[in-house]
Amino acid sequence: MTGADFLGPIFLVGCPRSGTTLLQRLLDAHPLVSIAPETFFIRRFWKKRRVYGDLADDSRFARLIDDVAALPEFADMGLDAEGYRAAARSGPRSIEALFRLLLAQFAKRRATPWVGEKTPNHLLYMRTLERFFPEARFVHIVRDPRAVALSWRGVPWSNGSLEKDAEVWRRYLATARARPPRQRERLAVLRYEDLVARPEAELRELCAFLGLPFDPAMLAGEAARELVVDLAREPWKQGADGPIHCRSVERWRSALSAAEVCAVEAVAWRELKAAGYRPVNGLARLLPGMTRATARRALKAARKSLRRRSGAP
Repeated sequence: MTGADFLGPIFLVGCPRSGTTLLQRLLDAHPLVSIAPETFFIRRFWKKRRVYGDLADDSRFARLIDDVAALPEFADMGLDAEGYRAAARSGPRSIEALFRLLLAQFAKRRATPWVGEKTPNHLLYMRTLERFFPEARFVHIVRDPRAVALSWRGVPWSNGSLEKDAEVWRRYLATARARPPRQRERLAVLRYEDLVARPEAELRELCAFLGLPFDPAMLAGEAARELVVDLAREPWKQGADGPIHCRSVERWRSALSAAEVCAVEAVAWRELKAAGYRPVNGLARLLPGMTRATARRALKAARKSLRRRSGAP
């Protein structure tokens, strides 16, 4: 199987803790589909392309290949490192070609015609991935920011405050709205709340978008194949293979205080409304927090611009 022999790829994206792992599990249970784990390929390799330099240089290209093969997710996918290196050395010398080869070899190992990858962070780079894979399709799963902010309390990458975590959600949604794939028909957006409330209807619609026949295996309580997740490395994904349920949809209403809900809504208000969620608080109550959030974003942008002009990292 070569890089052109699989269908897709399918990129599952969204703000972290929005249901991307659930979506991965449901699609990966389809007998014709394999969804790779979080490679963070853009952040790890494309954004560091200047570090690798001219890939026409044998040593630089070998270093890049070795770094891809050293990913913990590479081992999770059950791929053969030497086979990957050999195929990479005989192919095009580019970061996108190595990504395509990685997905192609995963599809070959799983013996499926459809292949995809789930890195939430790739939501920020859909147009880059679209250049790499003009045939790609993107599935963006969106979840209520108040539920996402609550969920972030239990993960190691929390920023330490609801406002800062809500700002991440806002940035992801704002970027997705401003920079979707240029081929808009290749993007599907679904809400986590709809997926857990009526999984069959949502999955049938998603399969139609992907050009897949619907398969009841997707609705099983456990994935038909073992989900590619290392729970020792990512313990926050415990329960990813359990039954679909709606218990977490409204938990934020009782778990967050009124002041905390107000703080999240003030930061995320515009994107919250654009995504179809209803704020609990009126604009008058949210205005002070919205003003502070706008000022923080302006200050951050000014500092970033200053660093860029001064050449600082």
